Amino acid sequence: MTPRPCLALQAHRAVLPQWLALRSLPPLPSQARSAILWGDGSVAAIAARTAAIAVDKGVPVAVIDGAMAFQITPIAAHAQARRMPPERFLRHIHIARAFTCHQLATLLCERLDPLLAMHRVGLVILLGPCTTFFDEHVPFKEAWLLFRRVRQKIAALHQHGPLLLMAQSLDGRRTRRLAFMRDLVRAVDLGLRVHTVEGRRQVQLITSQLPLKS
Repeated sequence: MTPRPCLALQAHRAVLPQWLALRSLPPLPSQARSAILWGDGSVAAIAARTAAIAVDKGVPVAVIDGAMAFQITPIAAHAQARRMPPERFLRHIHIARAFTCHQLATLLCERLDPLLAMHRVGLVILLGPCTTFFDEHVPFKEAWLLFRRVRQKIAALHQHGPLLLMAQSLDGRRTRRLAFMRDLVRAVDLGLRVHTVEGRRQVQLITSQLPLKS
């Protein structure tokens, strides 16, 4: 048994809520094609499981990791549950890592489009889209100008690209650069806050740009 081959029509018709690897989702707009998860460190694992579900449906995934947060373990667990080697999933997940906000902007704005065309990617995942921009060693004005470029690309993906999922761990962070995060929330269909209370994960729909009924 192998993941189903990519079908362009299948990816075109897909919507994000059916792939989100969350057990206790609040009611979501069924037509949503973009979302951002933020909260505790579990958001990276949720994104990885979502990638595995997408590949299982025959849709290649592109991951840009700006937080060194990509996890293989959730993908391996999904593969094991399907009685398949994880390599069959991983070969359809294209990963690029960014260590600085400059690298993140380059990967997203210059190198992503050729990858999308070459591999018919149906889901783009951004891990830590704001993490490198929180680096106080980068002057705020410089970070803001780079972020505007990233924000424009995210808006273009939201309008015309494949499905888009962003996952940002905040871990109690306090910085004026959290404005970057708030700006991203406004750029996508869904904003979901993830946190753990007494060992149980809770998911809140904080914002939606779409009506709850399709």
